[in-house]
Amino acid sequence: MLVCGIDIGTTNLKVSMVDQSGRSIWTRAIPTPRGSADRAAADPKAIVNAIEGLVIEGWGAVGQGRPLAAISAAGVGEDGVCVDDRLMPLAPAIPWFDRRATEQAALIRSSAVATTSAGIEMDHTRTGAKWLWLRQNEPQLFSRTRCWLTLTDYPAAVWTGRPFMSETLASRTGCYAVGTRVWLGELLEFCGAPMLPTVLRAGEIVGEVIGGPLLESGAATRQTLVVAGGHDHPVAASVIQSVEPLARVDSIGTANVVYGETLLLPLDTFDPFLSFMVPVRAPVGVACLGVFEFSSAVQTLQADGVDVGAFLKLPRMPGKPSAARPLLDTREPTRNLRSVLEGASLTSRQMFDHMCSVGVKDGPIYATGGWSRSRSLLELRASIYGAPIHVLNEGEPAVIGAALLAAEGIGKAIDISGSITTETIEPDAEWAAYYDDHYRKHFQKRDVLGRV
Repeated sequence: MLVCGIDIGTTNLKVSMVDQSGRSIWTRAIPTPRGSADRAAADPKAIVNAIEGLVIEGWGAVGQGRPLAAISAAGVGEDGVCVDDRLMPLAPAIPWFDRRATEQAALIRSSAVATTSAGIEMDHTRTGAKWLWLRQNEPQLFSRTRCWLTLTDYPAAVWTGRPFMSETLASRTGCYAVGTRVWLGELLEFCGAPMLPTVLRAGEIVGEVIGGPLLESGAATRQTLVVAGGHDHPVAASVIQSVEPLARVDSIGTANVVYGETLLLPLDTFDPFLSFMVPVRAPVGVACLGVFEFSSAVQTLQADGVDVGAFLKLPRMPGKPSAARPLLDTREPTRNLRSVLEGASLTSRQMFDHMCSVGVKDGPIYATGGWSRSRSLLELRASIYGAPIHVLNEGEPAVIGAALLAAEGIGKAIDISGSITTETIEPDAEWAAYYDDHYRKHFQKRDVLGRV
């Protein structure tokens, strides 16, 4: 059996071929295509073309004539497009980090229909705010729209001819009740949402591949199934939790995301550090996400000539612990790379503390994402957390998680325990003592509202 996992990231596209043992036998990444008119906007058609090229290349290298049994995709949470009756995109996909919908988000937050049932407070990154911006600025777009498709689900919809939305992506719109798992009708109406397709849980079958280059190349047949995936961070976490069910995840990439799951429904108020969403596999409970932009602060220093790559390749973080502030605290500007990395780690510790206050068990911390390859950064983080950090030998859990969902969709659950090893990075005892004292004196939060 050969299954294919896809990860549609903000920065890169990744495709992996995974065998029946759960082992990736071919993986490749390329930059995510962006439109020429708006460099930040993603071109859905170009993304499909690029993914098809990667799938065909990977299948040609390791398929040995066997067509793919199933395909699934994980990826960015909020980006999407209006499509017509032929499922052709009517405009580029506005990226999640684009700030054009800031005013619309504020309007939604102040409205009578704003509700904590959505699990996340409306801001410029949410799909709901982008819908309202489109209604106000490009109203003609909706007259030609059949429905809205997320960027992550778009390739699967094209290959099967079936519009759908992965449930974890529905919960990133800001208009989906994460406890009862239904759309919030009044909020959708206020946001001016377009028609929305059927919501599918991760691992549910979307359909068979019905045409296009995947069939023509032999990589797929009309028996190849396409399976719903979802938001990349919980999909990646599901791989780690298959190894350690109580794991909390620290994903360090373009955005820094911390992740955990709880059976409680702490939806009576918005948390300034966390959002709540539907987990990938759990039939009850919610997933907790703490998300903040991480790479932008580093890129500012890089533009000033700091060699970030060389810094992170060092076996140990140079310098001594400093009185850094969390990265989300703007009262004091960061002045060097170590203080930026300290600030990001302090922010993540705050988010983990808030998770514990809403019922996430104090399980082991696993790191993933591109920056988790830096041992020096992980030692710094472990010291700030006051706990070891574990790293899987599998460096691309989101794309592997998508492949495992593909296998699950066809009834071939894969046990990956035999193909996964773990490295543990311990805190530096002297650093940990300093950071713990510094954190407890200045930043530790005593409740989920962030009051000290």
